[in-house]
Amino acid sequence: MNPTPTPANGQKQEAALSRELSEFLLEFSIGVHRHAMYPPGHPSLLPAAENIIGRLSELFADRRSLSIGVAQDQLVIEGVATDSRHPVLSDLARRLHGHQLGALSFAKGAMFVEVEGLLSTLSRDPEREGDPLGLLSRDEIPSWEHIRLYPLGYEQLEMREDGAVGAREPERATHLWLGLARAAMATDDSMDADTAPDPEAVARSIQSHRREAAYDQVIVGYLLQLAEELKSGRTGEAESVRRRVSTLIRELDPSTLGRLVTMGGNLTQRRQFVLDANQSLAVDSVVKILRAAADASQQTISSSLTRLLTKLSTHAESGTRRMRDQADTALRDNVEELLKDWELKDPNPDAYTLILDAMAKAAPVFQGESDEEDQDLSGAARLLQMSLEVDAWGPTVMKAVSDLMEAGQLSYVLQLMDHAPRECEVALRIKEHVTSPSQLRRLLGGTDVDEATLRSLVRRMGEEAIPVLLDVLTESESRSVRRKVFDVLAGMGAAVGNAILARLDEPRWYVMRNLLALVQRLPDRPVGFSAASFLEHQDPRVRREAFPLALGEAAFRERAIATGLADTDERLLRMALLEVQAGVPETLVPVLVNRVVRSDRSPDLRAMGVRALGGSRSPLALEALIQVCTTGKTFLGRWKLAPSSMEVQAAIKVLASVWAREPRAEEILAVAARSRDPEIANTALRRGTTP
Repeated sequence: MNPTPTPANGQKQEAALSRELSEFLLEFSIGVHRHAMYPPGHPSLLPAAENIIGRLSELFADRRSLSIGVAQDQLVIEGVATDSRHPVLSDLARRLHGHQLGALSFAKGAMFVEVEGLLSTLSRDPEREGDPLGLLSRDEIPSWEHIRLYPLGYEQLEMREDGAVGAREPERATHLWLGLARAAMATDDSMDADTAPDPEAVARSIQSHRREAAYDQVIVGYLLQLAEELKSGRTGEAESVRRRVSTLIRELDPSTLGRLVTMGGNLTQRRQFVLDANQSLAVDSVVKILRAAADASQQTISSSLTRLLTKLSTHAESGTRRMRDQADTALRDNVEELLKDWELKDPNPDAYTLILDAMAKAAPVFQGESDEEDQDLSGAARLLQMSLEVDAWGPTVMKAVSDLMEAGQLSYVLQLMDHAPRECEVALRIKEHVTSPSQLRRLLGGTDVDEATLRSLVRRMGEEAIPVLLDVLTESESRSVRRKVFDVLAGMGAAVGNAILARLDEPRWYVMRNLLALVQRLPDRPVGFSAASFLEHQDPRVRREAFPLALGEAAFRERAIATGLADTDERLLRMALLEVQAGVPETLVPVLVNRVVRSDRSPDLRAMGVRALGGSRSPLALEALIQVCTTGKTFLGRWKLAPSSMEVQAAIKVLASVWAREPRAEEILAVAARSRDPEIANTALRRGTTP
C-alpha cells in the first residue's frame, strides 16, 4: 500500500500504514468475508474472531483506542488512507460504505463476543437482508461496550472524546446538511444548525473549489443522501433542510452542478438521483437537476419540453393554491414519465410528442368540489366506495381503481375488496383486475414499493406471482424493489426453486447471478439442482455466487475449491483461499502451490496461499516454502534469504511454526534470525509457536 493523503497545508507527503495495522485490517476483512459466506456456528468462524482479538491485543499494547474512517473504496486509520487498489481492503471499504457507515472504533478491552457480534452484523448484505446499518435510527444501530459504529454523516458529531450531548438531537436531514456544509466550507466541528452558513455561501464555496475528485465525491455523496432522506421527511426540520438544499441547487452554476451530477454514478444512478430530487426538492431545483443529468448522460431534452417544464415550475411556485398543487403534481409526474424510457442519446421526437400531448391534455378525473386541503377521501376513493355499495360497474370505476393504484393506494383498494359483500360483482371484478400478473408487474415498475402491500398482493395471487417476481428481480433498476422482491421470493418455498430450475439456461450473467443468490436463501435446494456447471461460467460474478453452493455439495467440495484456486478472478480465488486456511487437503496441495504460491498473483494472495500451506506436512509444501523465502545458497553453502515481502514473511512464519525441526528449515531460520528486517528476525526466533 502507498497511500498519499493530502495534509491541511496542501503539501503531499508519503505515508504508510504500519505492518501491525495493515495485518489487523486484513484479518478484519477476512473475518467479515467468512461471516458473509458461512452460517452461524460454522467451524471456520471461530478462528476469524480469535485472529482479530489477537491483532487487537498487539495494537492496544501502546494505544487505548483505534478508529477507522470509511471512504467509498478506502479506509482511513490513524490519518493514513489505504490504497484503493488493494483488493482486500477496498472490498472491506465498499462493504462498510454500502452499510452507510462513516467510521467504526475499537476501545481497549474488546472481547471475543463483541468482535463476533460485529463481524456477524457487518456481514449482512443490505440489499438482500434489510436497510443499511447507517440508515437505521440511533437506537437500532448495534453497539457494544468497546466497539461502536458511526453512520455516514455523523462521524464529526459523534466521535468526540468529551462526550458532550446537546439538549436535543437534530434529525438525520439536519445532520446531513451540516455534514455537507462542513465538507464544502472545510470548517471545524463546532458548527450547528444555528451557526451553519447560508446555502448561498455553501454554493459559492463549492463553485470556487479546485476540481478535485475527492472533494466532489464528498459533496455528491451528501447530495445523494439528502435527496433520498428528504423524500420521506415531513417535519419542520426536514422542511427547513429541503429549502436550504433547493436554494443551494438554485445557486450553483450549471457547469458546477453538471460536474457534480456527472460524478454521481452511471445513467441508472443519475436517474435515481433525479427521481429522489423530484420527490423531495422544490420544482425549480428539480428542473435544473434534470437538465444537468441530461447533459451528463448525453440525453437531449427539446426546447419545447424545457419551456413547458419551466412554465409548470413557475405556476407551482407562484400560482393560486389550486394551480400550485396541480402544477406541482403535473411537473413531478411528467418528470417521472420522461425518465422511464430515457435511454437513447437522441430521443425519438414521437415519444416527446406523446409526453407533450399528455401534459397538455391531462386533467384530474376526480376533483374535489373546493380548494379545501386535507380532505379525508379523494374523489376516486369516494367513487369506488359508492360503486361497491350499489354494485355498479363501468369505465369510470375502472379509472378510479387505476388512479388509486397509481397513487400508491393499492392496500386501500384491497381492504375495500375484503370488506365488500361476498356476492358483490364489482368486488370480484376489481379483485380479479388488481391481482392479475400485469397489475403486479405495474406495481413493481416504480422506484419503490410498499412491502406490506406487495406481500398482501402476492399472498392472494399465490404461485401465479412467481414468474412476474422473478422477471422483476432480474430486470428492475430499483435496488429497493429488487431487495423486497428477493425477500418475498425467498419465503415462497419449493415452488420458487422449481421456477428457478426452468430459467437456468438464461444467457444474461446478471440473471444467473440473481437466481443463484436466491437459491442460497431458499430453505431447501431445488431437486436436481447442482452448482457444479456454473463454476465454469464465463462471467466471474456468476462463478462467485455458485462457489458457496458448490461447497455445500459434499461430493463436489474439493473439486470446487480446486476450481476456485485456479480461477482468474481474484475475489473468487480469495474465497477459495479462505476455505483452505484452516487446513488444506493433500490432494489440493499441488494446485495451491502451482496456481497460487508459484504464480504471478498479487503479493497478498500469494501470502494467503503460503499461510494455507501451514496446514500441510507434504514434502511439496516444504519445497514450496523454501523456494519462496530463499534464492539459493552461497558459495560456502549457506542459504540466502529472499528480499523481505509479504510472501517471505508468511513463509518464515510457517517454517518456524510447522517445520522448525526439519534440518533445512532450521538452517533457513538461523539465517532469518540474523536478518536486518526485525519482523523476519523476531518471527524466526519464535520457532515452534503457532502463527
